[in-house]
Amino acid sequence: MNMNVLRRASRKCRPFPPLHAAGPARRPHWLNANRLRLYPIIVVGCYALFIAIYLIRLSRQNAVGGMSPFVVDFLPFWSAAVLALHGHAVDAYNIQALSVIEIRTVPYLGTVNGILPWLYPPNTLLLIVPLALLPYKAAAVLWLGGAYVLFVKVIRAIVPDRHAMLPVLFFPGALFVISVGQNGLLTAALAGSGLVWLRTRPVAAGVCLGLLCMKPQLVLLFPLALLCSRSWRALAAFLLTAGTTLALALLAFGADTLTAFLHNTGIATYSIESAHATLARVPTVFAFATLVHAPAVLAYAAQGACALLAAAAVCYAWSRECAYSLRAATLICASLLVSPYLYDYDLAWFGVLIAWYCRHALVAGWERGEREWLAVLWVAPLGGMLIVTCGLFQFLPWISLATLGLLVRRIVLEGRAAPVFQRYGVE
Repeated sequence: MNMNVLRRASRKCRPFPPLHAAGPARRPHWLNANRLRLYPIIVVGCYALFIAIYLIRLSRQNAVGGMSPFVVDFLPFWSAAVLALHGHAVDAYNIQALSVIEIRTVPYLGTVNGILPWLYPPNTLLLIVPLALLPYKAAAVLWLGGAYVLFVKVIRAIVPDRHAMLPVLFFPGALFVISVGQNGLLTAALAGSGLVWLRTRPVAAGVCLGLLCMKPQLVLLFPLALLCSRSWRALAAFLLTAGTTLALALLAFGADTLTAFLHNTGIATYSIESAHATLARVPTVFAFATLVHAPAVLAYAAQGACALLAAAAVCYAWSRECAYSLRAATLICASLLVSPYLYDYDLAWFGVLIAWYCRHALVAGWERGEREWLAVLWVAPLGGMLIVTCGLFQFLPWISLATLGLLVRRIVLEGRAAPVFQRYGVE
């Protein structure tokens, strides 16, 4: 048995010790409470500077403008909701019909021939249609602000420590999602809520995970985890929620919306395969292989191997006795490695991953280098925008794979000391 692990487990401590007390007393770790306050403030300061420069440049443009506006990715959500509210839901999947509303709302898109398609299943339309009751800007504030609040509350539920507040509030992944207007915070909040409630409120957990089917490529491993852990009530609630929302959507908007969605899925796949999409913003093994000019068959084979590895890690973690926090972190990490269709704003899930890892390590103790690696994860969502676009080397999937390996290694170590950890209630 690993004696270091045993000694850490034998120390009685509070369920959530303060972050600054996580290091050894004799040699405090460099990532102390002061730095946990300082670094997030530096990040938000950089964002404020970026916004100020953007606004100054925007004020010097012509009336139509020559710069992409903030939160522009929210435009397809609101435009699709408008079409659905007025009885034309199937037209949300028609690029021509959708672009009429988009260009009327944001004229800039007309000057650059911008195309922002709607690529989500019909059950997502059911969830977003109330947004059409508000003007575009008000709907954007509600959509992004509400998702941000939910995200912060979920992270705080996982790690209820006051020293974690600033890293959560100014998490670069969250700020990035807000600046582009995407749904990464909402999906991360749904995934995090489902995992928080799974042991105490399995039906509510299943409902949250069922709503996560708004983004099917991210939810694929969740039913596998529920099956491996024999969480039957949560699995039943998941399937019922997913099936009911889809059935209601087809009843409300027509079965043609499902056919149109499947057709648009082919368009999205083609854009990835042909590299018409900005692959520097696609943190997948498939994108990495494509950017190094690997044949499509080899790229798909690499992505398939990555998906199988992720599924195997989830089966290993969720079918054996191990700390629940490690299970949750493994599932979040593995879910980002399955689909070739993933964007950098989905890396807001790293915030949930970091929270579950911290929840466990603050009680069980830290291994060497773990806090440094979590610091890398904290800034990684900006990597696609600031680093990958400059060198066209897609390193982000390798960060996710390395993190998955770190989690599996931690589960193996905890398994050797399982009786001790069960005795002291390590989560």
